Amino acid sequence: MEEDEFFGEKLFQHYCAEFIKHSQQIGDGWEWRTSKEALELPLDDSEVTETTAATEVIKYEYHVLHSCSYQVPVLYFRASFLDGRPLALTDIWEGVHECYKMRLQQGPWDTITQQEHPILGQPFFVLHPCKTSEFMTPLLKNSRKINRNVNYITSWLSIVGPVVGLNLPLSYARAAFQDE
Repeated sequence: MEEDEFFGEKLFQHYCAEFIKHSQQIGDGWEWRTSKEALELPLDDSEVTETTAATEVIKYEYHVLHSCSYQVPVLYFRASFLDGRPLALTDIWEGVHECYKMRLQQGPWDTITQQEHPILGQPFFVLHPCKTSEFMTPLLKNSRKINRNVNYITSWLSIVGPVVGLNLPLSYARAAFQDE
């Protein structure tokens, strides 16, 4: 992918298909859904659960969509307790690991916000995509320089996911190298 090339819908779908293929191999539950399928599914299909220090379980649901405006992937997520109570934005910020907080809080409402999911029409948190190209461009340039194959979605999720409790297994990175 050239630096002046847009990350269009077709390239997004290509990298997502590779990502889903590996997910199916390791059985970690990621799925590809079209807009229509997303509207027909139950609303409480979680991807990850996490136990907080107070032993209260938090359920996370993650959605990766393509931003037509920014031409990059965008991570939508919601979090709730097992009884269905949603976490507030302040709760989400409290859950961000300390190693990310200082940098992100320079513009916190530009980083994690709450807005309507563009397909489901429900409130979700979103990691704003405005800085994605800024941090992905050096990664892509370097991978081209050393002639290394990377999956954009895997690399991007490995960077942004940990901010909101989403950690990919290392096997995703290995899968990209095996496809070379």
